[in-house]
Amino acid sequence: MSHRRKSATTGASTDEQGKYFMHENTVRVDRPEAKPEDAVVDPDYVLLGAVDLERGPIADLAVTADGTTLIATHFGDGGVSVIDADDMTAGTTIDMPVEPFLVTATERRAYVTISGHNYDSVAIIDTDNERVIANHPVEGNAADVTVSPDGTRIFVGLVSWDGIGLGVINTFGRTHTIDLGHDEGRTIDAVRVSPNGRLVYVGTSDAVSGNVLVVDVSKGRVVREVPIPSPIRDIALSRDGGLAYVVSFHPQWGGSVDIIDTAIHEITAKVGIGGAPMQMALSADGARLYIADYEHVAVLCTETNSVIDKLTVTAEPACVAVSPEGGRLYIADHTGVVTMLAVSSDITDAETEKLISLNVSAAPELRKPEPAAV
Repeated sequence: MSHRRKSATTGASTDEQGKYFMHENTVRVDRPEAKPEDAVVDPDYVLLGAVDLERGPIADLAVTADGTTLIATHFGDGGVSVIDADDMTAGTTIDMPVEPFLVTATERRAYVTISGHNYDSVAIIDTDNERVIANHPVEGNAADVTVSPDGTRIFVGLVSWDGIGLGVINTFGRTHTIDLGHDEGRTIDAVRVSPNGRLVYVGTSDAVSGNVLVVDVSKGRVVREVPIPSPIRDIALSRDGGLAYVVSFHPQWGGSVDIIDTAIHEITAKVGIGGAPMQMALSADGARLYIADYEHVAVLCTETNSVIDKLTVTAEPACVAVSPEGGRLYIADHTGVVTMLAVSSDITDAETEKLISLNVSAAPELRKPEPAAV
């Protein structure tokens, strides 16, 4: 998931290319059809707040199912930050003994992959009490993690020297592994579960191409495969599970999004987006796909299958997350800052009256409690 500079002003900020990120309570965007000199301040995205976690680059970001809490992982720093999603203030930073990387969240739990010296594991965090309550070792390298809708099973992608697998951890901490193949040099790039919990979609790649494996959990085996022309970077499922969006990257023609109809498990559309996409998040209504690139966040309209906006933040984006109701977009960057934006359809009159122009240097002062160690 994860692979610049702070402005000294409070009204607007720019990056090295001079593109504005925010001005007068709005966010600057690049319209694909517009010339640079025609760029205008766009009211579709309004800055609501930002927090500098001061723990270095952010590897992954997740929001709890109730929308109250953000979880950010810092793979280089060994910390997991717990953030109040409403006022963008930092709570406890949980120090892990080794590197936390990928994260997913339910209503009161966050699940984090941990890269250990002797073994990898999946740590479970109580987001209300901001502490680790369980840690499940796994065999192989933990690649990605997701949780069944009823919260009874954790699915984790596993990569080892002799193949790949899908680890299934139950509520008692017992783990069994579904064999996904023994092709040398294959990785797992994404793990997503269908809304009914019956199917798990696993994105795998080698150096030149990708493959989406459809795993029937009850049968314990792969039931379908969907080839992807380029190595996969991420997968997002629509809320009803009817569509799977697969973002991939090829060094010659850049990024693209393949759209899979999950009723027939076939690609029905392909969208070239260019750039070097890393990770993405789908809005709750399925209308917008937010794709984190090294230089911007691309906004794909899923109705027209076209990129309609490119959001430029003050540092290189690392990952994005969307609130459960879809009205808030969170962008984490490689300097350790998380920025919260409101999407225009969800901006209230009260927020419009109360909003102030903020940039990273003017973000609210952080609370700095004692870190909680595992």
